[in-house]
Amino acid sequence: MNQTIAWLLAGDVSVQYMTHKLLLDSNPYVTKSLQERIGREGFGAAFLYCRSENGHWGRYYYQPKWTSTHYTLLDLKCLGVPDTLEPCRQMVKRMFDECMKADGGMNLSRYEHPSDICIDGMVLNYAAYFASDDPRVIRLAAHLLSVQKADGGFTWNEASDRGDPHTTICVLEGLGQLDVSLPACRLAGIPEAKARAAAFLFANDLFFNDPDKRFRKLSYPYRYRYDLLRALEYFASGQIARDDRMQPALGWLSAKRQKNGLWHLENSHKGNVHFQMEDVGRPSRFITLKSLFIGKHFGLWS
Repeated sequence: MNQTIAWLLAGDVSVQYMTHKLLLDSNPYVTKSLQERIGREGFGAAFLYCRSENGHWGRYYYQPKWTSTHYTLLDLKCLGVPDTLEPCRQMVKRMFDECMKADGGMNLSRYEHPSDICIDGMVLNYAAYFASDDPRVIRLAAHLLSVQKADGGFTWNEASDRGDPHTTICVLEGLGQLDVSLPACRLAGIPEAKARAAAFLFANDLFFNDPDKRFRKLSYPYRYRYDLLRALEYFASGQIARDDRMQPALGWLSAKRQKNGLWHLENSHKGNVHFQMEDVGRPSRFITLKSLFIGKHFGLWS
């Protein structure tokens, strides 16, 4: 384990920060000093450098995948850049100004279009992080609560009465970040909505045997897509207790561990990227970090 930790600490400053925070439980001085560097060096600085003079990344809020403003803000949030980072705060507030619909949902298209609940969940994830002081964060969350399906899931498909795993995990992550950023939020129904959405995933066996093989591939960044690693990371981040229904997924993750104690990146979701953070088929610091964090929470590995 010591060799694995040393390998993680030799990686990008964002990986160093998350290793100290999630695995080593280091003191706040250490984690804060590392976090402050993420926007100035490594992957974080590289993403910020890709920003255009008009404030956007890519061509617009959602064009193209994965270099648009939306997915770049999500990438930066997931790297752990400081939540006070001004370029990110500015674009979230501008997005609210230009894209929020009357019902509280978001339209990231240049043209009139219904909001996409999957996108709305991702927006809540980084908006609650970068702009928790903006009341429109709560308005967006309230909109999401209003569209939960009877089966507990969420879906991008307005015509469907059933949830889907991609939208559900994105909304769960958004509501989870809202809990972290605004623990005193008085919006009613959040705990119940999260519990129902998690129950939806469990009722479908975490989609373990879904025909889409990507659900069982180690992928990062996740983008909008559901997979088993992402579900387990959500449960661990939310301090959800180990459940027998998680066992197939936990066993799957254990089996993915290489003899040297690392995990490989198995898949990269196709699309435009600013740059490649890691190579498919090679050991992945992000995947290894997440797997060890999951194992730490659920007591899998020493």
